[in-house]
Amino acid sequence: MSLPFTITAAAIFLWSILSVVSRVLLLNFHLDPWFFSFMQLFSGGIILLVMGGKHTFSLASFRLPFTWIIGMLRVLSAALYTAALVWISVLEAGTIGTFAVPLIAIALWLFHGKQPSYGEWTGHIVITGAIIALFFHIENTVAYEVLWLMVSNALCLVLISILAERHPDNISDEPGARFRFTGSVLLVTASFFLLLKLGQGGATAPFLDWQSISISVAVGVTLRAPSMVFAFWSIRLVGAQNYLAAIALLPFAGMVLEQAAVAYGLLSSSRLQTETFVLALVVAGGTLIVVFARSRANRRLSPDIPSTHR
Repeated sequence: MSLPFTITAAAIFLWSILSVVSRVLLLNFHLDPWFFSFMQLFSGGIILLVMGGKHTFSLASFRLPFTWIIGMLRVLSAALYTAALVWISVLEAGTIGTFAVPLIAIALWLFHGKQPSYGEWTGHIVITGAIIALFFHIENTVAYEVLWLMVSNALCLVLISILAERHPDNISDEPGARFRFTGSVLLVTASFFLLLKLGQGGATAPFLDWQSISISVAVGVTLRAPSMVFAFWSIRLVGAQNYLAAIALLPFAGMVLEQAAVAYGLLSSSRLQTETFVLALVVAGGTLIVVFARSRANRRLSPDIPSTHR
């Protein structure tokens, strides 16, 4: 089993666990979504800097503009996704979030001239059509809010992935450097969360809630930190486009875990419906069309050179 495949699979698995655990905790403990996200990011960032430090913290990543831009985008992405999970399931959120696949193709075409092949366009049309159908399947009372949240989240994921692929500190394969880079991004993200929370004037109550603090720190150290490490590592190994295509499988991993949570009484009810599952399969099928079409196009352009994720 190749290293890129293993790392990408680990990233998908960890993200799915984080998504389901977050939904369970938000609904059962009525946590403040912003504070919950902040403490995850802060504790995860600290533990990664400790793991990656050589007798002291390295501040090199904090000096790079890319780190702060990624951090700001992570604030938006985490907040948008966490807010959506209050209303919809992990399967629904992940399926709509796959809109990042056509979005990144359009972005690379506009800014780098990498025009998708005919086969790729077919896959992107399939993905977009299934997501539109899913939108009309969500309850009218929350449909537009969910669509705005998840499409905005998809746009953030595209920008994060492109920047992470090009970040100087994400090129290294040395574990300590990877931990320091990811920890820096998490702490920068946490700082933006804190500023926003203080700006709202409502940080006092959550900070005095030790149950919220302990739960959030535990999730940050055990799930948020490793999921980010594997995500950035996967982007480094397979590229931004292939990473976003791979996480189209995340909704299915999340669906299995969410159904298990319902079975064990951690969630009161399941939102799993046949129509949603079928549409998620269609999105996954469209993603496979994109991946195969891109591979064929790369082989046709470079028949004698082993293809890479670039």
